[in-house]
Amino acid sequence: MKKRLEIIVALVFLVLNNASGKDIYSLIMNGEIEEARDSLSRQSTAQQRDGNYLFYLSLVEPEAGRAVELMQASLNAGVSGIYREEISHRLMQYYLLHRDHDAAESMIGDYLAGFENGKYLPDFIRYSIYLDGLKNQYESGIRQADRLLLEYKSDAYAQWGLIDKARLMMAFDKKIAARDMLKKLSREKSGPGVASALYLLTLDAAQSKRTDDAVFYYNLLKEAYPAAIGLDALLDQMSGLGSQSQKEKSADEVTGTFYSIQVGVFAAAGNAKQLAQQFEKYGHKVETTTKKISDRTYYVVYVGHFDSFEDAAAFEKTIETENDDVYQVIAR
Repeated sequence: MKKRLEIIVALVFLVLNNASGKDIYSLIMNGEIEEARDSLSRQSTAQQRDGNYLFYLSLVEPEAGRAVELMQASLNAGVSGIYREEISHRLMQYYLLHRDHDAAESMIGDYLAGFENGKYLPDFIRYSIYLDGLKNQYESGIRQADRLLLEYKSDAYAQWGLIDKARLMMAFDKKIAARDMLKKLSREKSGPGVASALYLLTLDAAQSKRTDDAVFYYNLLKEAYPAAIGLDALLDQMSGLGSQSQKEKSADEVTGTFYSIQVGVFAAAGNAKQLAQQFEKYGHKVETTTKKISDRTYYVVYVGHFDSFEDAAAFEKTIETENDDVYQVIAR
């Protein structure tokens, strides 16, 4: 009877302990950090040495280095399997952010060995692809990207796999094939890789001094993703293209009947109309025309009719400065 009572008490304690842990974890995941801290502070010293509680403490720890130490300690203290995989993922992100590539590579090996079908498996494949790129092991990275594309054909990872593969192919001097992949992806209606495809196309065009393409893809990116990270960086890359493009316009100076400033290319007519209205303040004629590329219709906004290339280029520089943007002089 006494032994049976001890078992019941132990089970009750275990249930209560697990429920408490789940409550704390739920508080943290719901963003109720102060409530989670209060709950953790009420736990006994013995419980705080438990792997799960060390993990909970790491989630509310504001200092990244200390949080990592707590996660590593939780692994050594026997944290539950349901959290071990999440800890691996968080540590991996920390190692990459702090450029600790040796620790990251070791973590990838441990994860792939311990979680063959883990929920973060595609992420760890991408991490491995990233490290291959850093080590200039492009063929290995491309093979891994192909593996990702083979296993994930219809979800977000399919697009990320294309981005990873195209990025490595660019670095591996296979730019034509990479551009074709990115162009196809950029025409998708939605998905996490579309913005990245437009960004990479813009960057590649800017670095290759292909002004028309750079401005075209930049405008599409800015239209569809006005808050996208990297727009300012692209502007910096494109800032030197204006003078170069003027030198390349000698043929247009002979054949063009007049010159306009192309200030935007849009996939949506409404966005083109809105921009056109903004440029009416300059007192020059504003026009919107359509342009068909790869069976898709785009709306191009032009400002001004100038008889000489020099006059158009001067106006281009003025509005670029005022609007902190990049435009083009076009012979029409």
